[in-house]
Amino acid sequence: MAARVNAKKKTVAKRKTVAKRKSAAKVKRPAKKKSSKPVELNMGGMKELLVETSPDGIVAVDRKGVVRYLNAAAQKLLHTKSAEMVGQKFGLPIDTNRPQEVSIAESDHQEIVAEIRTTEAKLGREKIYVVSLRDITERAKMEAQLRALSDVDPLTGLLNRRGFLDASQRQLNLAKRQKWGMSLFFLDLDGLKWINDEYGHLEGDQALIETGAILRKTVRGPDLIGRYAGDEVTILAFEGTDDLDAGDKITTRLRENLDVHNARKRAGRKISFSIGVSKFDSDNTASLENLIDDADYRMYEEKRQKRRTR
Repeated sequence: MAARVNAKKKTVAKRKTVAKRKSAAKVKRPAKKKSSKPVELNMGGMKELLVETSPDGIVAVDRKGVVRYLNAAAQKLLHTKSAEMVGQKFGLPIDTNRPQEVSIAESDHQEIVAEIRTTEAKLGREKIYVVSLRDITERAKMEAQLRALSDVDPLTGLLNRRGFLDASQRQLNLAKRQKWGMSLFFLDLDGLKWINDEYGHLEGDQALIETGAILRKTVRGPDLIGRYAGDEVTILAFEGTDDLDAGDKITTRLRENLDVHNARKRAGRKISFSIGVSKFDSDNTASLENLIDDADYRMYEEKRQKRRTR
């Protein structure tokens, strides 16, 4: 009897052992991790591909300023071929401190503007400059248009005060270098307040528009005209190459054109100006502000004289 019990116990123990082994076999072992090592690329070929397909022009220039390499975009931008430019002087400014904007070519009579950025690098033991060229012509055109709009008086189409002052200062600087004479006119539209009060501001605006048209017809292309304030207009005119005084000539033409204009207008719609003129020559150290103040003073002298004779 004891032998049977022992045999039965051994059978049960054996079954439990087998069951444990089967249960352990069912436990999933963690999968082996796949290698995260990236597939190796041919970096030499990759670099060449990136440079050649870059939308920016890329030029390698040595320390002597000689072109050693240029990619396809640079050849297109510069309207040249690699064989024509390699070994030649680059010809464009190289500055590692800041980007620059330059005109690099003309195509179909259109100026091409490029932004140039330069980075210093080494090719073996040799120092070279890597120059990137980006065509920013459209952006430059848009910026120029915005600047022009910001400098124009929307009513008359003349330069506004800021536009006139900026452009006139550049012209005076040029006149000093070239030893040119100039005349500055300060005009005041007589009776604009009366026109506004009598006929309304639309009629006053029309008088200013007609004033701008008369002045554009009077002066020459290089001369500057600006609406300096509400009813005040300024002109900066170059002296001619002849011996005649430009100030007198322009004043005479202005009054003639004004008479022609007024001959077609009703009495209450006629335009008149008070005019003051100051002179500038290469030996004159007067600033633009001094010229304007002087012409303004002379204009008020004429206006006071008109009032006395009425």
